Amino acid sequence: MASIPQDHDPALARRALAHALGEYLDRARVHDALQLWSRRFEGRESLVTGLNHFCRQIVQAFGLAGKEAELHLKVFRALQGDPRELPDDPLTQPPRDDVEIAAAARKTAVGTAAVLARFYAALEQQLARDLPPGVTPARLRRTLIRHAATLPRAHQHAASLWWSQQVSALGGEWPAGGTGTALVNVMYVGLAEVAGPARADQCFTEAVKRLEASGDPALAGIRRFL
Repeated sequence: MASIPQDHDPALARRALAHALGEYLDRARVHDALQLWSRRFEGRESLVTGLNHFCRQIVQAFGLAGKEAELHLKVFRALQGDPRELPDDPLTQPPRDDVEIAAAARKTAVGTAAVLARFYAALEQQLARDLPPGVTPARLRRTLIRHAATLPRAHQHAASLWWSQQVSALGGEWPAGGTGTALVNVMYVGLAEVAGPARADQCFTEAVKRLEASGDPALAGIRRFL
């Protein structure tokens, strides 16, 4: 395979990433993933090194376990192919002023935290319909607090306060494709530990169906976090 030039065009790299990610994720989550690339990797190190770290993080955050090497290869092939076959840069959009950006960030922060709280409530309700022996909501919450150690420190604290019921609402920003998806992953790992993978899968499936059928557009977008 030919090597990737170091003097790459950042826009071309984003287009190649969008092309590769589009085979696994919907448009909204591709956009979220590219925002992560732009914030954390673009221009900060060599393209090859950045892609290594990015692909590893993306497969963890978006539930693409086992797809890291495949995703990496698709990005490289897209970079080496005909640029005319790549999609437009998804991050290209009209500029917004600082006030509008701040307002959008506040709205997203409140909205995503509320959606994740509703999703967890749906998980607990689904689990409670047929509790396995020895499993209680309190035990599940203790397990989730332990697994919250995998989150960034500030988010770990917010999640632990919420699951321990020291606060009534989940605080902080939880975007899909980032910490929001990481929190959902913690929910799955904790639920699978106390109730088993099969029961965890069932609870997740039913909780997603319930939120999607709620009629609330915000809740109906729960799959963005999975």
